[in-house]
Amino acid sequence: MKSPIELLQEVKKLVFQEETDTAPAYSLEDGTNVLIDKLEVGGKVTLEDGTPAPAGGHTLADGTKFIVDEAGVITEIMAAEVEDDKVEIEIESKKDEEKQEGEMMKKKMEEMEGRFAAYESNFSALQSDYEGLKAAFGKQSEAMQGLIQLVDTLVNVPSQEPAEVPNTFKKHSASTKEDRIRTYSQFVSQFKNK
Repeated sequence: MKSPIELLQEVKKLVFQEETDTAPAYSLEDGTNVLIDKLEVGGKVTLEDGTPAPAGGHTLADGTKFIVDEAGVITEIMAAEVEDDKVEIEIESKKDEEKQEGEMMKKKMEEMEGRFAAYESNFSALQSDYEGLKAAFGKQSEAMQGLIQLVDTLVNVPSQEPAEVPNTFKKHSASTKEDRIRTYSQFVSQFKNK
């Protein structure tokens, strides 16, 4: 049976399509779960949330002790001490253990199903947004093609010289001063007669 951490990593891999190198999970004496990439000096110890384990000494559930620095790197390991005279073994019934594991797995599965449902709804919303954007970009593309055709048509229209407009003004050329005065008098008299 897979641990909840392994199941979560598999779900992450499926949902986010990412490869994750998971370190083996261990339990400390106090029940805290940690990930240790290698149980030897130089191994990295992290909490489930990915932060380095606090600096200092820690004891695994099996009695193995180790010391980590501020970066969560193992600096020393001491094997579990076994007393020859006293060996205390607690045996729980197999049914109780399986029942507890089953309840824990059920809770984890419900939690993962809830998260998965949230991911599905987010995905649906993103998909509808994508479809809307796709339609908008399609309309913009059609508009741009129409504008390009219009500009192409206007560029290809042959250019013509403007048509000559007949000049309705009479040219008067007054060569002398007297001719100019006479022309001016006629012009003024036309307005007086009206």
